[in-house]
Amino acid sequence: MKFHKSVLWLFVLVAALGGLSSGPATAQQADPPILEYPQTMLRGFVSAEFKRPGGDCRRICEERSGCAGFDFSSSTNMCRLYAAVSAGQSEFSYSAGTRNRIAGYRDPANLPPPPDAASWHFAQFTGVDLYGGDIVPKGLEMNDPAMCASACERDNTCKAFTFNGEQNRCFIKTGYEFVQSAAGVTSGMFFRAKPAEARVQLNAEWDLFLMSDLPGNDLGEVPAQSYDQCMRRCEGNASCGGFTWVYFSRQDHCYLKYGTSLFPSRTTKGMVSARKSNRDIVPDFVRPTPNRDY
Repeated sequence: MKFHKSVLWLFVLVAALGGLSSGPATAQQADPPILEYPQTMLRGFVSAEFKRPGGDCRRICEERSGCAGFDFSSSTNMCRLYAAVSAGQSEFSYSAGTRNRIAGYRDPANLPPPPDAASWHFAQFTGVDLYGGDIVPKGLEMNDPAMCASACERDNTCKAFTFNGEQNRCFIKTGYEFVQSAAGVTSGMFFRAKPAEARVQLNAEWDLFLMSDLPGNDLGEVPAQSYDQCMRRCEGNASCGGFTWVYFSRQDHCYLKYGTSLFPSRTTKGMVSARKSNRDIVPDFVRPTPNRDY
Protein backbone atom coordinates (compact mmCIF):
# COMPACT_ATOMS: atom_id res chain seq x y z
CA MET A 1 0.00 0.00 0.00
CA LYS A 2 1.51 3.40 -0.97
CA PHE A 3 0.74 6.51 1.14
CA HIS A 4 1.22 10.02 -0.21
CA LYS A 5 3.41 12.47 1.73
CA SER A 6 1.92 15.24 3.87
CA VAL A 7 -1.33 13.36 4.40
CA LEU A 8 -1.08 13.20 8.20
CA TRP A 9 -1.63 16.93 8.71
CA LEU A 10 -4.67 16.82 6.43
CA PHE A 11 -6.18 13.94 8.42
CA VAL A 12 -5.76 16.05 11.58
CA LEU A 13 -7.27 19.11 9.91
CA VAL A 14 -10.30 17.19 8.61
CA ALA A 15 -10.83 15.59 12.03
CA ALA A 16 -10.61 18.98 13.74
CA LEU A 17 -13.20 20.46 11.39
CA GLY A 18 -15.48 17.48 11.84
CA GLY A 19 -15.30 16.42 8.20
CA LEU A 20 -16.18 18.24 4.99
CA SER A 21 -19.86 19.08 5.10
CA SER A 22 -21.95 19.90 2.04
CA GLY A 23 -25.31 20.26 3.77
CA PRO A 24 -27.08 20.80 7.09
CA ALA A 25 -26.24 18.34 9.88
CA THR A 26 -29.88 17.40 10.23
CA ALA A 27 -29.98 16.23 6.62
CA GLN A 28 -26.82 14.13 7.01
CA GLN A 29 -27.99 12.24 10.08
CA ALA A 30 -30.23 9.98 8.00
CA ASP A 31 -27.56 9.30 5.35
CA PRO A 32 -25.80 5.88 5.25
CA PRO A 33 -22.20 5.80 6.60
CA ILE A 34 -20.87 5.45 3.05
CA LEU A 35 -22.72 7.17 0.21
CA GLU A 36 -22.54 5.12 -3.00
CA TYR A 37 -21.79 6.69 -6.38
CA PRO A 38 -21.83 4.05 -9.16
CA GLN A 39 -20.01 4.82 -12.40
CA THR A 40 -18.13 7.66 -10.71
CA MET A 41 -14.46 8.66 -10.38
CA LEU A 42 -13.54 11.05 -7.59
CA ARG A 43 -11.31 14.11 -7.55
CA GLY A 44 -9.51 15.35 -4.48
CA PHE A 45 -6.53 14.59 -2.23
CA VAL A 46 -5.46 10.95 -2.73
CA SER A 47 -3.95 9.52 0.45
CA ALA A 48 -3.29 5.94 -0.71
CA GLU A 49 -3.64 3.73 -3.76
CA PHE A 50 -3.32 -0.02 -4.07
CA LYS A 51 -4.70 -3.03 -5.91
CA ARG A 52 -7.51 -4.81 -4.04
CA PRO A 53 -11.00 -6.11 -4.80
CA GLY A 54 -13.74 -3.48 -4.69
CA GLY A 55 -15.22 -4.78 -1.44
CA ASP A 56 -11.85 -4.42 0.32
CA CYS A 57 -11.56 -0.84 -0.92
CA ARG A 58 -14.81 0.14 0.78
CA ARG A 59 -14.01 -1.78 3.98
CA ILE A 60 -10.58 -0.16 4.37
CA CYS A 61 -12.07 3.31 3.90
CA GLU A 62 -14.81 2.59 6.44
CA GLU A 63 -12.18 1.49 8.99
CA ARG A 64 -10.08 4.66 8.59
CA SER A 65 -11.58 7.70 10.29
CA GLY A 66 -9.53 10.02 8.07
CA CYS A 67 -10.83 8.49 4.83
CA ALA A 68 -13.27 10.91 3.20
CA GLY A 69 -13.98 8.58 0.30
CA PHE A 70 -12.68 6.02 -2.17
CA ASP A 71 -13.00 5.07 -5.80
CA PHE A 72 -12.35 1.72 -7.45
CA SER A 73 -11.56 0.89 -11.07
CA SER A 74 -13.01 -2.46 -12.21
CA SER A 75 -10.68 -2.46 -15.24
CA THR A 76 -7.45 -2.19 -13.23
CA ASN A 77 -8.57 -3.33 -9.73
CA MET A 78 -6.98 -0.13 -8.42
CA CYS A 79 -8.38 1.33 -5.20
CA ARG A 80 -7.74 4.94 -4.21
CA LEU A 81 -8.44 6.41 -0.77
CA TYR A 82 -9.07 10.13 -0.42
CA ALA A 83 -8.33 12.36 2.54
CA ALA A 84 -10.55 15.01 0.95
CA VAL A 85 -13.06 14.83 -1.92
CA SER A 86 -13.58 17.91 -4.07
CA ALA A 87 -15.69 16.59 -6.96
CA GLY A 88 -16.98 13.58 -8.85
CA GLN A 89 -17.17 12.81 -12.56
CA SER A 90 -18.99 10.10 -14.52
CA GLU A 91 -16.75 7.19 -15.46
CA PHE A 92 -18.28 3.86 -16.54
CA SER A 93 -15.59 1.54 -15.15
CA TYR A 94 -15.40 3.21 -11.73
CA SER A 95 -17.45 3.05 -8.55
CA ALA A 96 -17.03 5.37 -5.60
CA GLY A 97 -18.12 5.97 -2.03
CA THR A 98 -17.86 9.03 0.21
CA ARG A 99 -18.70 9.91 3.80
CA ASN A 100 -20.42 13.12 2.74
CA ARG A 101 -22.39 14.10 -0.36
CA ILE A 102 -20.36 15.45 -3.27
CA ALA A 103 -21.27 19.10 -3.70
CA GLY A 104 -22.71 19.92 -7.13
CA TYR A 105 -22.85 16.25 -8.16
CA ARG A 106 -25.77 13.86 -8.51
CA ASP A 107 -27.39 12.27 -5.48
CA PRO A 108 -25.89 9.08 -4.04
CA ALA A 109 -27.51 5.84 -5.21
CA ASN A 110 -28.22 4.49 -1.73
CA LEU A 111 -30.06 7.41 -0.15
CA PRO A 112 -33.26 6.28 1.59
CA PRO A 113 -36.21 7.73 -0.35
CA PRO A 114 -38.73 10.00 1.35
CA PRO A 115 -41.62 7.90 2.72
CA ASP A 116 -44.10 8.85 -0.02
CA ALA A 117 -41.71 9.43 -2.92
CA ALA A 118 -41.55 7.09 -5.91
CA SER A 119 -38.28 5.19 -6.20
CA TRP A 120 -36.79 2.49 -8.41
CA HIS A 121 -37.51 -1.22 -7.87
CA PHE A 122 -36.51 -4.45 -9.61
CA ALA A 123 -38.85 -7.39 -10.27
CA GLN A 124 -37.75 -10.82 -11.54
CA PHE A 125 -39.92 -13.46 -13.23
CA THR A 126 -39.25 -17.14 -13.90
CA GLY A 127 -40.71 -18.64 -17.07
CA VAL A 128 -41.40 -15.27 -18.69
CA ASP A 129 -40.19 -13.83 -22.00
CA LEU A 130 -40.43 -10.07 -22.57
CA TYR A 131 -40.70 -9.65 -26.33
CA GLY A 132 -39.23 -6.64 -28.16
CA GLY A 133 -37.17 -3.59 -27.18
CA ASP A 134 -33.80 -5.35 -27.62
CA ILE A 135 -30.77 -3.06 -27.33
CA VAL A 136 -28.59 -5.74 -28.98
CA PRO A 137 -30.83 -7.59 -31.52
CA LYS A 138 -28.91 -10.89 -31.40
CA GLY A 139 -28.39 -10.74 -27.65
CA LEU A 140 -25.27 -11.21 -25.55
CA GLU A 141 -23.67 -14.57 -24.81
CA MET A 142 -23.99 -15.29 -21.07
CA ASN A 143 -24.23 -18.31 -18.79
CA ASP A 144 -26.82 -17.41 -16.18
CA PRO A 145 -29.64 -14.94 -15.49
CA ALA A 146 -27.70 -13.19 -12.70
CA MET A 147 -25.06 -12.08 -15.22
CA CYS A 148 -27.83 -10.87 -17.52
CA ALA A 149 -29.45 -8.88 -14.71
CA SER A 150 -26.08 -7.29 -13.88
CA ALA A 151 -25.53 -6.31 -17.52
CA CYS A 152 -28.91 -4.57 -17.54
CA GLU A 153 -28.25 -2.87 -14.21
CA ARG A 154 -24.95 -1.41 -15.49
CA ASP A 155 -26.63 0.11 -18.56
CA ASN A 156 -28.86 3.02 -17.58
CA THR A 157 -30.80 2.75 -20.86
CA CYS A 158 -31.82 -0.80 -19.92
CA LYS A 159 -35.22 -1.10 -18.27
CA ALA A 160 -35.76 -4.87 -18.70
CA PHE A 161 -34.03 -8.08 -19.77
CA THR A 162 -34.77 -11.64 -20.85
CA PHE A 163 -32.32 -14.51 -20.39
CA ASN A 164 -32.79 -17.53 -22.67
CA GLY A 165 -31.29 -20.49 -20.79
CA GLU A 166 -31.59 -22.83 -23.77
CA GLN A 167 -29.39 -20.64 -25.95
CA ASN A 168 -27.39 -18.91 -23.18
CA ARG A 169 -28.33 -15.52 -24.61
CA CYS A 170 -29.07 -12.33 -22.70
CA PHE A 171 -31.34 -9.70 -24.23
CA ILE A 172 -31.19 -6.33 -22.49
CA LYS A 173 -34.07 -4.03 -23.39
CA THR A 174 -35.25 -0.43 -23.36
CA GLY A 175 -38.75 -1.85 -22.79
CA TYR A 176 -40.94 -4.58 -24.27
CA GLU A 177 -43.98 -5.00 -26.52
CA PHE A 178 -45.76 -7.98 -24.98
CA VAL A 179 -45.32 -10.87 -22.55
CA GLN A 180 -44.96 -14.59 -23.27
CA SER A 181 -44.65 -17.51 -20.86
CA ALA A 182 -41.69 -19.74 -21.74
CA ALA A 183 -39.87 -22.61 -20.02
CA GLY A 184 -36.16 -22.06 -19.34
CA VAL A 185 -36.44 -18.28 -19.60
CA THR A 186 -35.92 -15.65 -16.89
CA SER A 187 -36.82 -11.98 -17.18
CA GLY A 188 -36.57 -8.89 -15.03
CA MET A 189 -37.59 -5.25 -15.14
CA PHE A 190 -36.91 -1.96 -13.39
CA PHE A 191 -39.86 0.24 -12.51
CA ARG A 192 -40.68 3.28 -10.40
CA ALA A 193 -43.24 3.15 -7.61
CA LYS A 194 -43.87 4.37 -4.09
CA PRO A 195 -42.45 1.85 -1.59
CA ALA A 196 -45.92 0.93 -0.33
CA GLU A 197 -47.13 0.37 -3.90
CA ALA A 198 -44.14 -1.52 -5.32
CA ARG A 199 -46.14 -4.29 -6.93
CA VAL A 200 -46.21 -5.45 -10.54
CA GLN A 201 -48.25 -8.06 -12.41
CA LEU A 202 -47.82 -9.13 -16.03
CA ASN A 203 -50.32 -10.66 -18.41
CA ALA A 204 -48.95 -13.36 -20.73
CA GLU A 205 -50.64 -13.11 -24.13
CA TRP A 206 -48.78 -16.13 -25.55
CA ASP A 207 -47.26 -19.42 -24.40
CA LEU A 208 -43.91 -19.70 -26.20
CA PHE A 209 -42.34 -23.09 -27.04
CA LEU A 210 -38.71 -22.97 -28.18
CA MET A 211 -37.46 -25.68 -30.56
CA SER A 212 -40.98 -27.11 -30.74
CA ASP A 213 -43.74 -27.90 -33.23
CA LEU A 214 -47.51 -27.81 -32.69
CA PRO A 215 -48.45 -30.91 -34.70
CA GLY A 216 -51.88 -31.14 -36.32
CA ASN A 217 -54.80 -28.69 -36.26
CA ASP A 218 -53.49 -26.95 -39.37
CA LEU A 219 -55.39 -23.84 -40.35
CA GLY A 220 -53.15 -23.00 -43.27
CA GLU A 221 -49.73 -21.72 -44.29
CA VAL A 222 -49.05 -17.99 -44.67
CA PRO A 223 -45.88 -16.11 -45.68
CA ALA A 224 -43.80 -14.72 -42.81
CA GLN A 225 -40.16 -13.70 -42.76
CA SER A 226 -39.92 -13.55 -38.96
CA TYR A 227 -41.44 -14.91 -35.78
CA ASP A 228 -43.05 -11.53 -35.22
CA GLN A 229 -44.76 -11.59 -38.63
CA CYS A 230 -46.02 -15.12 -38.03
CA MET A 231 -47.39 -14.15 -34.63
CA ARG A 232 -49.18 -11.11 -36.07
CA ARG A 233 -50.81 -13.32 -38.73
CA CYS A 234 -52.24 -15.55 -36.02
CA GLU A 235 -53.19 -12.62 -33.80
CA GLY A 236 -55.31 -11.12 -36.58
CA ASN A 237 -57.17 -14.38 -37.27
CA ALA A 238 -60.05 -15.14 -34.88
CA SER A 239 -59.87 -18.87 -35.73
CA CYS A 240 -56.14 -19.11 -35.01
CA GLY A 241 -55.18 -20.44 -31.58
CA GLY A 242 -51.45 -20.77 -32.22
CA PHE A 243 -48.74 -21.13 -34.84
CA THR A 244 -45.43 -22.76 -35.74
CA TRP A 245 -42.75 -20.72 -37.44
CA VAL A 246 -40.16 -22.79 -39.33
CA TYR A 247 -36.82 -21.12 -39.99
CA PHE A 248 -34.45 -24.00 -40.81
CA SER A 249 -35.53 -24.18 -44.47
CA ARG A 250 -34.39 -21.76 -47.15
CA GLN A 251 -37.73 -19.95 -47.14
CA ASP A 252 -39.35 -19.27 -43.79
CA HIS A 253 -42.79 -20.80 -43.27
CA CYS A 254 -45.60 -19.87 -40.91
CA TYR A 255 -48.20 -22.54 -40.11
CA LEU A 256 -51.34 -21.31 -38.38
CA LYS A 257 -53.21 -23.66 -36.04
CA TYR A 258 -56.86 -23.63 -35.01
CA GLY A 259 -58.52 -24.46 -31.71
CA THR A 260 -57.27 -24.53 -28.14
CA SER A 261 -56.04 -28.16 -27.98
CA LEU A 262 -52.51 -27.31 -29.11
CA PHE A 263 -49.65 -29.16 -27.43
CA PRO A 264 -45.94 -28.77 -28.26
CA SER A 265 -43.66 -31.51 -29.54
CA ARG A 266 -39.90 -31.01 -29.17
CA THR A 267 -37.76 -31.06 -32.30
CA THR A 268 -34.10 -30.62 -33.16
CA LYS A 269 -34.99 -28.63 -36.27
CA GLY A 270 -35.31 -24.86 -36.40
CA MET A 271 -38.87 -24.32 -35.23
CA VAL A 272 -40.55 -22.15 -32.65
CA SER A 273 -44.22 -22.25 -31.72
CA ALA A 274 -46.68 -20.31 -29.62
CA ARG A 275 -50.32 -20.51 -28.63
CA LYS A 276 -52.66 -17.77 -27.50
CA SER A 277 -52.92 -17.28 -23.77
CA ASN A 278 -54.38 -14.93 -21.19
CA ARG A 279 -52.65 -15.53 -17.88
CA ASP A 280 -51.60 -13.20 -15.06
CA ILE A 281 -48.06 -13.68 -13.75
CA VAL A 282 -46.61 -12.33 -10.50
CA PRO A 283 -42.85 -11.87 -9.93
CA ASP A 284 -40.58 -14.18 -7.96
CA PHE A 285 -39.56 -11.14 -5.91
CA VAL A 286 -39.49 -7.33 -5.90
CA ARG A 287 -36.64 -5.41 -4.29
CA PRO A 288 -35.55 -1.75 -4.10
CA THR A 289 -32.71 -0.80 -6.41
CA PRO A 290 -30.41 2.24 -6.74
CA ASN A 291 -31.58 5.34 -8.56
CA ARG A 292 -31.71 4.98 -12.37
CA ASP A 293 -32.73 8.53 -13.28
CA TYR A 294 -29.31 9.54 -14.64
